[in-house]
Amino acid sequence: EMAQGRCATVALDGMVFHQPVSVGDEVSIYAKVIGTGRTSIRIHVEAWKRSRGQPLATSVRVTQGVFTYVAIDQNRKPRPLPGKE
Repeated sequence: EMAQGRCATVALDGMVFHQPVSVGDEVSIYAKVIGTGRTSIRIHVEAWKRSRGQPLATSVRVTQGVFTYVAIDQNRKPRPLPGKE
């Protein structure tokens, strides 16, 4: 919605895998916009797991990383984000 159109992933910075995820684990993904440029959006993403039947307090972070996306036009060329023209 922020880009109001298509985006392409151009980078993934510092992806760290802290723990494995097993079949049956509940996985929650959290994302937060940490910055924007003229054509790009940087998003910090975390994944947390909880073993089946365990209380929420037992959730542990299993991975995290920063993704950079670039807004693209119909010709797959970078385009300004809305309000950054």
